[in-house]
Amino acid sequence: MTRSPHALRARIVAAAGLDDPAASRRLRRRRRPGEIAGRLLVGIVVIAMTGLLISTAALPGAALLGRTVGELVKRFGGDPGAVDLPAIAQRSVVLARGGEVIATLAGPENRVYVPLGKVPPIAQQAVIAIEDAHFYEHHGVALGGLVRALFANARAGAVRQGGSTITQQLVKNMLVGNKQTLDRKIQEAKLAVALERRMSKRKILELYLNEAYFGRGVYGLGAAAEFYFGKDVTKLGLTESALLAGIIKAPNDWEPIGNPKAARGRRNLVLKRMADEGYVTRAQAERAARRPLGASPHPLPKPVEPYFVEYVKSQIQRDPRFGATRQERADAIFRGGLRIETTLDLRLQKAARDAVDEVLDRPADPAAALVSIDPGTGAVRAMVGGNDFSKSKYNLAVQGRRQAGSAFKPFTMVAALDAGVSPGLTFDTPSPVMIPMPGGKTWKVENYSHRGEGTLDMRRATELSVNSYYAQLISRIGPERVVAIARRMGIQNKIQPYLSLALGTAEVSPFEVASAYATLAAGGVHCRPFAIVSVTNALGEELMRDDQECARALDPQVAAQADAILRGVIERGTGRRNGKIGRPAAGKTGTTDDYADAWFVGFTPQFSTAVWLGFPESTEHKLHNIHGLPDVFGGSLPAMIWNRYMRAAHKGLPVRQFAAPPAVPSATVPDVGGRPLEEARKTLEDAGFSVRSAAARSHLPEGTVIAQSPEAGATVTSGALVTLSVSDGLAPSPPPSPSPSPSPGPSASPTSSASASAPGGPE
Repeated sequence: MTRSPHALRARIVAAAGLDDPAASRRLRRRRRPGEIAGRLLVGIVVIAMTGLLISTAALPGAALLGRTVGELVKRFGGDPGAVDLPAIAQRSVVLARGGEVIATLAGPENRVYVPLGKVPPIAQQAVIAIEDAHFYEHHGVALGGLVRALFANARAGAVRQGGSTITQQLVKNMLVGNKQTLDRKIQEAKLAVALERRMSKRKILELYLNEAYFGRGVYGLGAAAEFYFGKDVTKLGLTESALLAGIIKAPNDWEPIGNPKAARGRRNLVLKRMADEGYVTRAQAERAARRPLGASPHPLPKPVEPYFVEYVKSQIQRDPRFGATRQERADAIFRGGLRIETTLDLRLQKAARDAVDEVLDRPADPAAALVSIDPGTGAVRAMVGGNDFSKSKYNLAVQGRRQAGSAFKPFTMVAALDAGVSPGLTFDTPSPVMIPMPGGKTWKVENYSHRGEGTLDMRRATELSVNSYYAQLISRIGPERVVAIARRMGIQNKIQPYLSLALGTAEVSPFEVASAYATLAAGGVHCRPFAIVSVTNALGEELMRDDQECARALDPQVAAQADAILRGVIERGTGRRNGKIGRPAAGKTGTTDDYADAWFVGFTPQFSTAVWLGFPESTEHKLHNIHGLPDVFGGSLPAMIWNRYMRAAHKGLPVRQFAAPPAVPSATVPDVGGRPLEEARKTLEDAGFSVRSAAARSHLPEGTVIAQSPEAGATVTSGALVTLSVSDGLAPSPPPSPSPSPSPGPSASPTSSASASAPGGPE
C-alpha cells in the first residue's frame, strides 16, 4: 500500500534525527565549521530522498524507503573527483587601431566576464538575498535550506523549492547538469563541498554571477546590465539589481521584457528579502518597489564596419593557432572571450566610406570597393567592401576579383625595368599593331583611341596608357617575367603567363592590387598585408601577434624609376583631371573592355589605395550613362573617390617625397649597315634599342639594311628607336663603272676614286 506524503515526510525526518527538539535547536544556531561539515551528510540524505520521492511518485512508499540511510551514506562518501570547472563562454570583441570597439562577437551565449570587484555590492547583496541568504556561512551545502525544501516539496507533492546553495547551483550548471536523479544530487553536493575547499567564496560568487542565465540569450550580470538597462554593470542601482537578481531562478518566467507583471512581483520579493537580511531599510525597499521596471531591450550593436570585421573573422577561422578544426576556431571567436586588436583606423575608414558615399550618391549607382594600406608596414587602414552589408555580405575589396585593365600595366613596366630595359625604350604605336605569337598566330591590339599615338617611350606610353606600346613591351620581355614580378610585389591570385596580361586581363582583387602598389610606395620593399595586430584570450594570454613581415622585392632604383613614371600619370596623363591631391602621388587608371570595370590605384609614401567600380552581379552590366557620363573610366568616378579619400587621409601629415629616379642612361648606336634585317634587329635590341624598319628601293639583296637613323656611332638615350631602311631588291643594278684612265700623275684626286668604288653608293 502507498503511504501519504505526510507519512513519508515523517519517516524521512525521523531517519535524519530531525524529530528531536534538541536537534532542531542545534540546527538553528550557527555551527562551527567542523560541526557543519559533520551535518552535511544528513542534509544530503534528506534532499536526495526528496528528489527520489518526486521522481518516483508512482512507486510504493516501501520501495522508496528501501534505500537505507546506510546506502546513501556509502554513496555520498569517497572522493568526488576533480573539481575542474570548464571555461565560461564569453563573447569576443574586435578593436580598431585606437582601442575603440568596432564589433562584439557573441554566439548563443552573450556574456562579458566581470570580476567581482566591478560588481556593485548592492547587486551582490540582491543575488545573495534571494538565492542563498547564508552563502557566506555554509560550506557548500546548507542543511537548513534542504530541510525547508523537503517540507515544501512534500506538502506540495511536487518540486517547489530546490534547497540548493549558490555553490551547488554553480556545480549543477557547469558540471553535473539538472537531471533529477539521486546520483546527480549526491554528486552535486559532493562537488559543492569540494569546490568550497579549494576556492574562495568571492571567487565562487564571481563565477556564479558570470555564469547565470538572465533570459533573451543573455548570460552573466555584465551582459544583463547592458541588455536590460543599456548600462555598464558598475552603474547598477538598487531597483535594477533587484530586478536582475530575481530573473536568475526562472529566466523564462521573470525576465521583464516578455513578463513585466511577473518581473515586478519578483523584483519586489527580492527587495523584501534584502530588507529582511538588513541590506537595505524597509523604507528603501518600499520606495524601490514603487518605481517602474525601467527595462528595455538593448541588443548588441551591429559591427561598425561589417566588411572589415568579417575579413578579420575569416583570418582567425583559417588560423590553426585558434584550434585544430573549423568548429574549434569558431568556438574561439564566439565563446573564447578573445580581444582582437586590428589595424583599422576609424578616421581613415570614415574618410573612405564618405568618399564612396559622396561620389556614388544615387540608388542606381554601381558598387565600389576601396582598400588602403600603409606601405611601410602592410597594415590595412581602411576597407570598403561594398555599398550595403545588409543586402550583400560579399566583400568586394577582398573576395571580388575582376580584370584590372590598364591598372595592371605597371607590372609589365616594372618587369621590363627589372630586366634592365631602359625607360627610354621607344616604340612606334600604331593601332592596330600586330604582335607575332607562338604557333604562327598573330595578336591584334587596338589603342583606346583606335589611332596610332606616334613614337613613344615608356614614360609617355604609360601616361597615355597606350595599348600598342605595352603589347610590344610584353612581347619583348615575355609574360613569364610579368607573372613573376607581380607575385613578388604582392599579387596572390594565380595568373597565367599570357601576352594579354599587359592589357590587364588577369583577375585580381582591390586588396592585392593595393598591396602590390604599396611595394612601389615603399621603395621596392613588400610588406605582407595584415589586419590583425594581436589576439589575447579571456585570461589575457597572447595567442598571436602579427609581426611585420617585409622583404625587398625590387631594386630601389627600379622602384624609384617606376614611381617617377607613375607620377606622370597623375601630373600629365590619364589621371591628371581627378588624381592630383596637392602632394607627390603616383598611380594608374584602369578600364576594361566595354566598361565592365573601372579602377584607380595610386599611392604616396604614406598610403597605397585601390578603388574599383562596377556591378558585382555580372560583367554584363556596363558602366554607361552614370552621373551624366556616357562612359565611366578609371580617371573619372574611381579617381574622384580616390582623390577625396587620399586628401582626407593625408590631412595633417607631412609631405613626403619619393626617392629620386636614376638618370636614363645613354648608349652608342651600333653600325648595322649592310646586314640582313633580322640580324640587324637582334643586334640593336640586344643593345637596348627598339627597331622600326621601312622598305626602300635598292638594288642590294632584299632585306639588307641600307641606312639607319640615328646613324651608327651616335650617342642617344638608351632604348631609343632606330629606324632602318631595308632594301626591297627591286632597283636595277647600276652599270659597271668605266675603267679608270691611266693616271696622269700625282695630281689625280684619291677622294673621287675612293667614292666611286664604295659599295652602296648613290643610285
